[in-house]
Amino acid sequence: MSRRSPARRAAREAALPFLEAARSEPAAPARLLNSADRDLAVVLWALEDEEVAELLALVGPAKAARLAEELERMEHVRLPPETVGIVAAHLALHLAGGKPLGPATRYYKPAR
Repeated sequence: MSRRSPARRAAREAALPFLEAARSEPAAPARLLNSADRDLAVVLWALEDEEVAELLALVGPAKAARLAEELERMEHVRLPPETVGIVAAHLALHLAGGKPLGPATRYYKPAR
């Protein structure tokens, strides 16, 4: 059983479409490499540790290190489930699409 808050559990639910796309798309490793680090960090922040490790294994050590830095920053940002859902949907389209999409994010509010 997860000890996460209800908001964090809702954020994880919002991130699941991205996780499913990353697991099912054959081109996911290459697409993850050309995804914006901050967008990936938003979705990874919402996932369980095992799921994060699974995805970090797909991107290689350099990208994984950058994502770890972004994940630290995400701990100081307000990420409502709606924001996670928007970014997750954008990244799922990016993984499934025929061409790269730009970043989904521009600004995050600091934590209170």
